[in-house]
Amino acid sequence: MKKAILLPLILGVTTFAMASTSNCRGCASGKLMLQCDYYVVKQGDMTKRSTCEEYAGIVDVDGASAKAAWYYLLAGNVDKALDAAERAIGIGHAFANEYAAYALLIQGKEREAAAAMKCFREAVHEKSFVKRDIETLKKFYPSIDFSKLDIRVDEIHQ
Repeated sequence: MKKAILLPLILGVTTFAMASTSNCRGCASGKLMLQCDYYVVKQGDMTKRSTCEEYAGIVDVDGASAKAAWYYLLAGNVDKALDAAERAIGIGHAFANEYAAYALLIQGKEREAAAAMKCFREAVHEKSFVKRDIETLKKFYPSIDFSKLDIRVDEIHQ
């Protein structure tokens, strides 16, 4: 019974919060992130990919370029994804090598992609999210063979 009451309450509060974001940059960017994650990633609605790119453009400042790189990939803008990933790597965010590897592979630069993934594997200890990230990207880039990144299954926690 509590779930029946709680869900409409949460949805109502969320809807109100999302509707009142017009004057709040952070709120608006959060709304875009939620829309991208829900409509594009979860629902597979490719007509909403612009929300991913818009969100990436907002957060691609102040050291958040790695996050922007992921959302540029979701938006289908591989060039911007690679640029953002390289900026993040340049300021010491080694985990952005994962996104650089995906962008390079999508661009057909297999050797560079494998090298970036190797840097990622060596620098980042927790890799359980990689499998999920690849499964997500396969929806957007079905012709790409992500196994070319030489990702070792024993390094990825299932």
